[in-house]
Amino acid sequence: MLRDDRQVAINQVIEALLNAADVHREGADLLDANPDLARVLRDLAERRQQVGRELGDHVRRLGDLPSEPDADLQAAKSMLGWLQAALAEDRRDEVLQHCRQAEEDLAAKARAALEQDLPPDTRAVLEELVSAPELGEPGGSG
Repeated sequence: MLRDDRQVAINQVIEALLNAADVHREGADLLDANPDLARVLRDLAERRQQVGRELGDHVRRLGDLPSEPDADLQAAKSMLGWLQAALAEDRRDEVLQHCRQAEEDLAAKARAALEQDLPPDTRAVLEELVSAPELGEPGGSG
């Protein structure tokens, strides 16, 4: 069965959500010395996972199954990112930059999906992803 453009676009958002959840969870593990920041990242990871499941239901309603991210590719990207963070003098800034990059990728995929003719409830989920910058740090550096 061939996927239509809507299904492909939503599946790309799901993959970006799951990737972001992994990045945030791993970042939280690296920043355990900063429990407040680690908690924020874990909470964000859980929200990303939850939205991924919700969009999976939307894909099913469009007649497809949600795709699974390439586990080997995700592991390699993750390892490279965390190796860079581990080698950095300021680990917190590197981890947050890695998390921001995952969020920017997610927002770009959500914006691309919004160019498709989508059901209103799916569009609402994607618009919320695009409009809510999760890793902003008022008064912080970055």
